Amino acid sequence: MFTLLLDMDGVLTQDKEFSPFPHAVKFIRNLKEKSVPFRIVSNNSTRSPELIVHKLRVKGFEIGREDFISPVAVLPDYLRSQGLNSLFVIGTQMLKGFLEDQGFEIREDHLVDAVVVAQDKEIDFVKLKTAVSAVFLKGAMLVPVNLTRIVRDSDRLYFPGAGSVARLIKETAGYEEDLPNLGKPSPEFIKKALEGLPQGEVYLVSDDIYTDLMRAPETGLKTIFMTTGKYGEEEINKAKFKPDYIFHSLEELENKIMEWLKQ
Repeated sequence: MFTLLLDMDGVLTQDKEFSPFPHAVKFIRNLKEKSVPFRIVSNNSTRSPELIVHKLRVKGFEIGREDFISPVAVLPDYLRSQGLNSLFVIGTQMLKGFLEDQGFEIREDHLVDAVVVAQDKEIDFVKLKTAVSAVFLKGAMLVPVNLTRIVRDSDRLYFPGAGSVARLIKETAGYEEDLPNLGKPSPEFIKKALEGLPQGEVYLVSDDIYTDLMRAPETGLKTIFMTTGKYGEEEINKAKFKPDYIFHSLEELENKIMEWLKQ
């Protein structure tokens, strides 16, 4: 049996309001009815996994908490493993509240153990100055929630992802350590995403060639590129990457899944 790791943004949902693509709700329902193993995976760093599952259920997706994972679920364990407690967070208030609930000290100055970088639409000069000062002056560890390069907003325009902001801070502060990747498709994330699922033939289904698909084979994953999100099929040639499959809609993907089930 094969297993699907389904990206949320650009595959199942089409904007930051979690609006489903046509057929997306039915697609998930059909996977459940056919007992196809899957998990929805997302690099979303603005909300807790529980809140995202609630938002998806409101939009009609018949899923439970066990069907979803994001790097926010990986973040607390990683921070504890590194002995980090006090944090400066570039991110939403919801993320800060989540980390406080997990027992971390959230500070608004540079006197911290680590700088956590997530998606933040209110990022400004002061936040960047504080983050750079924490890393440069205090030797704070730099922890991006994911290494996403670029994100498409609801108006279909683009802005830098957490990975791009973290790389800016790294370059500015002369930070010499490698940036951890807590999001897909890092080994830590994929291991957690596959807990309780068959781990034979696993497909990562995503619209993000650079962050997700190009690195997926390193963790033993096969790749399915969906053209419904931030990149069109022409980007494949630019990236010089060949996914295992390319589909232009969830209906196309579902037809292939039905073929596999008959084999």
